[in-house]
Amino acid sequence: MTAAGAGAPVPDEVATWIGQTRYPETADFPVERGYIWTACASVENGNPLYWDDKAAGEITDGPIAPPSTLSLWFRPHHWQPGRTIQKLPLQVHFDLKDRLGLPEAIMSDSEVAFHEPVRPGDAISTSQVLRSLSEPKTTRLGTGRFWVIDVPYRNQRDELVGVETFTGFGYVRAEAPAATAPRPAAAPAEATTPRAAAEPRWTAGQVVLGDLAIGDALPALDHDVTATTVVLGALATRDWRPMHHDRDFAVERNGARDIFLNTPNQQAWLERFVTDWTGPLGRPGRLRFRMRDSVYPGDTMTLTGRVDGVDTDGTGCGWATVAVEVRAGDMSRLCTIATFRIAVPTTPDDNPWRRSGDQWAP
Repeated sequence: MTAAGAGAPVPDEVATWIGQTRYPETADFPVERGYIWTACASVENGNPLYWDDKAAGEITDGPIAPPSTLSLWFRPHHWQPGRTIQKLPLQVHFDLKDRLGLPEAIMSDSEVAFHEPVRPGDAISTSQVLRSLSEPKTTRLGTGRFWVIDVPYRNQRDELVGVETFTGFGYVRAEAPAATAPRPAAAPAEATTPRAAAEPRWTAGQVVLGDLAIGDALPALDHDVTATTVVLGALATRDWRPMHHDRDFAVERNGARDIFLNTPNQQAWLERFVTDWTGPLGRPGRLRFRMRDSVYPGDTMTLTGRVDGVDTDGTGCGWATVAVEVRAGDMSRLCTIATFRIAVPTTPDDNPWRRSGDQWAP
């Protein structure tokens, strides 16, 4: 580290990064269906757009990837022949930690706008742009700086497929982490009895704009989180950071209670929750969420939502704005708050997935 820490002046080099396009690159491999299915399996997302070629052909002109998988395609392999230093995703984030002398960092907020669908075979390219860097701030975690990083994603035709915006906080810890917590008693083994086949939760055109009203509640989603849930979510999003699979690291290095759900997997749970309600004709437009606490093995995670807005934009596209909360434990612990803007049919024969170019404004 070359800076003195949280209160040190920003080095001139770092100041020049603001607004600068850095680390342009193309993903190590094209979008492929194995990862699509693994990502869906990690959150039990049964949307037919990702599993049923006939439904995908009728609705989206062929198979697509879940919009929430955007960051998956630019995450590097954990290891490659000839590479001596592990390549990291969102390298600007780690550069800031190093140059500002801030040993710890978290991602507090995430926002993503979904543009053209991502399809199997696409080669996704990205870059990273530091949008802003705050003055020193003190929070309950410690003293440091907030930064905002934009990551635009484009396919091989140079079409914009999404823009993800991350807010990070790099800091010097306020105090030494608590002593290692005793390892809790092992949870009962997960049931191995096969579940009865459930009827699909979706029906094409299930939600139509005219049927919605502000205050409408979405069906709640409950999920009993296990270590497998957390590790599968990290694997499905190609997130190799140890706090999502190594309990000792999570407790001793991060001061957490246990391993915990990662950011892109939470994004996938949010997508599944809202599109379970809309059905496959619901097209995600924009998602903004803030993580206030972590979700751990042993938690019962509950997602609840309500319709906060219903409108039609200038192109005639119908939109529902949904406020979502993710709670854990006995519902008293609020972990994540989110706002999800999703396009829904304005009539039974409308299909938001048919919109592109200036007819699609997420």
